Amino acid sequence: MTVQASIPHAISLLGSTRALCPTCLTALPATIAADAEGRVWMSRSCPQHGPVETLVWHDVEHYRWIRSLAFDPVRPNESELRPVTGPCPTSCGICMRHRRRPTLVEIEVTQRCNLRCPVCFMSAGPEARDMPLAELRAFYEAIARTATTDVGVQLTGGEPTVHPELANIIALGRSMGFWGVEVNTNGVAIASDLDYLRTLVDAGLTGVYLQFDGLTPGPYQQLRGADLLAVKLKAVENCRAAGVQAVLAMTVVSGTNDAEIGGVIDYALANVDVIAGVALQPAFTSGRFDATRVEPLTMGDVIRLLDEQTSGLVRTRDIVPLGCSHPLCDTGTYLVPDARAEHPSGYRAITRDLTRDEYRARYRPDSPQGSVFSDILAHQGISTERGLSVIVMNFMDAWTCDLERMEECSMFVTMANGALIPFCSYQLTDKSGCRLYAPWGDALAEKGTT
Repeated sequence: MTVQASIPHAISLLGSTRALCPTCLTALPATIAADAEGRVWMSRSCPQHGPVETLVWHDVEHYRWIRSLAFDPVRPNESELRPVTGPCPTSCGICMRHRRRPTLVEIEVTQRCNLRCPVCFMSAGPEARDMPLAELRAFYEAIARTATTDVGVQLTGGEPTVHPELANIIALGRSMGFWGVEVNTNGVAIASDLDYLRTLVDAGLTGVYLQFDGLTPGPYQQLRGADLLAVKLKAVENCRAAGVQAVLAMTVVSGTNDAEIGGVIDYALANVDVIAGVALQPAFTSGRFDATRVEPLTMGDVIRLLDEQTSGLVRTRDIVPLGCSHPLCDTGTYLVPDARAEHPSGYRAITRDLTRDEYRARYRPDSPQGSVFSDILAHQGISTERGLSVIVMNFMDAWTCDLERMEECSMFVTMANGALIPFCSYQLTDKSGCRLYAPWGDALAEKGTT
């Protein structure tokens, strides 16, 4: 919840940072403090538009615990850092202020889409354009130069499957040495045409990041504008038939599908031969957000819902920060079959018995993916063949944007000028929906460049 007038009385100052005014996107000094009810707020005041108070977390003790598990950042390639030319976040690319190396980099291959979702942060507007294949080599080269070919690449849009040369785009990336090239998709094309999906796999596709908002029609009707449940289930079946793994990406909206988290985890475990993970993403309001406005969910809320809806399979403190990013950006666990499991599924969270010191000792700062839990399992000699990754991703918008978190972003978007921009910076819009960065980096948008 965000208000611009009455600010809760802070009883415990937790720290300071830099935040944005949602109206003009001006960077402002901000404080992080807890109120009498133990809720955590980020406060700042814009000289032009007044005070802004944003709820960060509902439980100050859980907030402190998550923060205490932070890993030291692994710096980006120093030789490729760009000089600082303005206040954050207007001089991204990666600039000298940035503190973490990329572990996942996106390329927007098209601005076209075959859906018009009420909730969408991607570049899917009325001016439909595809990125020409001939120009995409420069995008891959920019990633290789700045982040090396060890980084994961995600092809996105718009909807990448509408690009007529998607298979060639995948093949190009693999030929240039990228070990992982996945497609971020709504699943419509791959559900309707198994042969098409097999063509992508033959070209070198290593994963499908599938938009998946629940197991009932309601969430799709509200968030995507149509009942797409059958499409999603068929997309998973086709991934199985084509021999490519899928990650289910669930946009979680309070009052819409927040009660379906446990069901999605159960579905993923029942299909763990093809589903490698579930990424839970509390909805944020960058880009298009036409759905009914409700109180936004925090990362802490989603972690609590996981605990409540999985009957002991995932407990609150099983979800820990990933080493590759800021502790408030990415958290998760990894579920594996275990004879000691107390849950009827026979699965257990590996983080339940992992002490803080053990986690730090087994962390791999040189891992291509920033030392995910599969690295730790490999160190322990535990098979990941039927394991399931569960991740909570906490994206930022103009209200929640914490610029110190931004400086530790490990997920980037590639620009036409060769710059790599933090994901949340690239997708940032002001309260009226005006972008800070125009799609593909053609130019800064007219507003939001203060």
